[in-house]
Amino acid sequence: MVEKLRSILKQTNWSLALKAVIFGIAWWALPFWLFLIVALYLYFVPIMGANKVSAPFFVLLWISLFQDKNILAAVLFAAIFYFILLIKDLLIIDRRSAYEILMLILSYLLVRSFFLNVGGSLGLEAIAYSLLAAWGVSALVMGFIKNFSDPSKASLADGRSFRRVLGWMIFILMWQLFLVGLFLPLNFLYQSAIVFLVAAILIDLVPQYIFGQLSRTKVLATGTVLFALLVIVLASARWTL
Repeated sequence: MVEKLRSILKQTNWSLALKAVIFGIAWWALPFWLFLIVALYLYFVPIMGANKVSAPFFVLLWISLFQDKNILAAVLFAAIFYFILLIKDLLIIDRRSAYEILMLILSYLLVRSFFLNVGGSLGLEAIAYSLLAAWGVSALVMGFIKNFSDPSKASLADGRSFRRVLGWMIFILMWQLFLVGLFLPLNFLYQSAIVFLVAAILIDLVPQYIFGQLSRTKVLATGTVLFALLVIVLASARWTL
């Protein structure tokens, strides 16, 4: 047991853990402009590998801007930042799976932040907020596609013009999804869950289609699981009304 604990401690990158702790404390204790300076320094020093997960990092900063300060959120942001640093410094072997997990977590937080802050109103604030949130999801997906496209194989993702068009398509679809969610007669938790589950299909299947890895089995499996979850959420929402 002692040897196993020592092995775990040796594998823990304490310098990155310290950065993550500083990130969380800085967000909780400092004005946002000062936290932003600290966060940029923690991420870009050293700069090697920073471009690999720049989209998740900036999306995390955007989410932190609109989140009310509390200890739980500080811990969550610190954990996400630590995860980002592990991917950045190539300390996770399966970086693709790690990025997928990170993409889903940040996408949910974006959706939740939107409905929590905008509520059931549909005005200029909601439109502006939805545009930024849709940009965030699009940036996450396109960052994933850019990082994990196989350079040895010709694929749809190789063309910059195609990636640009695809990014705009994801952005528009997510923006419409956010606006449609505002009309759901539910509280922000159920709005967030429903919109995220629909968005998760897009987030999961689009990269696989681009990489040429999408199969009928995968579509059916993903669709079945998410449809079942959607039914559970809708049933729960109806029960609470």
